[in-house]
Amino acid sequence: MLVPPSSSDLLGSIDPTKLTRPRQFARTAQPSRNTDTSLWTETPAERQQRIADEVAGKRRRAVDVDPSDEVEPEARKRRRYEEEVRRGVEEHTRKVRGPTLLEQHERLSAAKEAEKARTGEEDEPPVIWDHSRDMALGEG
Repeated sequence: MLVPPSSSDLLGSIDPTKLTRPRQFARTAQPSRNTDTSLWTETPAERQQRIADEVAGKRRRAVDVDPSDEVEPEARKRRRYEEEVRRGVEEHTRKVRGPTLLEQHERLSAAKEAEKARTGEEDEPPVIWDHSRDMALGEG
């Protein structure tokens, strides 16, 4: 049979050095460093200089800068290669697997519609309520 621990056993097992330290959240989360905060912290003189540089064409507008434009050529080559591989895989998949279920269904539906148009049949829904049949009193 198990015996619950006594209160002295609980207090004896706690490390007293850890009790004196304040308990806080971990400080490991660092803000991202690649964001540009210069627009938020610039002085009026820096702002005037930045606008003059943008107008003169020395710098790009800080708001319209696209990070993908400044990517190094190796990354562009890698992206182009991955795109070619993806296209090749899609083409191979199309050749090997054949049509999808949706394409098969559309082809079958189009064939049925063409057959009905050729024979002159009209697809009418079944009659749910027929007055003469349903209102007949005991006749049939």
